[in-house]
Amino acid sequence: MLSETRQIEIEEVIGLLKDFRPTKIALEAVEGLQGALNEGYQDFLSGQYILGVNEIEQIGYRLAKDCSLPAVHAVDWNEDEEDVPEMSDLSTAENGKYYDAAMQIGQEITSDMEAFFKEHTYRELLLWLNAPEQVAKGHEIYMKMALAGGDEHPAGALWTAKYWYYRNLLIYKNLIKLIESDEERIFVLYGAGHLHLLGQFLKESNLVEVEVAHEYLS
Repeated sequence: MLSETRQIEIEEVIGLLKDFRPTKIALEAVEGLQGALNEGYQDFLSGQYILGVNEIEQIGYRLAKDCSLPAVHAVDWNEDEEDVPEMSDLSTAENGKYYDAAMQIGQEITSDMEAFFKEHTYRELLLWLNAPEQVAKGHEIYMKMALAGGDEHPAGALWTAKYWYYRNLLIYKNLIKLIESDEERIFVLYGAGHLHLLGQFLKESNLVEVEVAHEYLS
């Protein structure tokens, strides 16, 4: 990501995303890191911080700067909850084959992504990750994981409902909290696995109009 070629490609992506005219930028960082997140952003604005490889910095910070935004926003939640099985326990649970199938899909996505990126630009990678078939494949992982476990202890369903769906619902809630006027345009940068649920929650809320990446990157 820090090579000269990739940096030029990222500049191209930032230029295209600016057309969205964001008023706020929401990032995959837990709310407790809001202060540190913006300290880093302010240091970047003043030239005291060199960006790392993370997309929060390469895309989030750079887009916020180019749009003259005063801050960025941490909207993630990721904590341990009571009665939620450890993800690692799903592999040894009854019907653990579904967990194995989910992990296989994850490995396939990672391998396909790495192979694709070797031959394509960063803009093309983002379009690939945001394509409907890739979003559906990413969500399939969690639908498989939900089946791990037995009738007496449906560990996979507990993990999927009480951690994965709960986490995404809280992210959705945090995104809605950012809306301060009808003119708000919130740019959301998140891991691809979240796309299905966040898109669903936002669209079905009937509170916002959802625009997707290919509308700006194509």
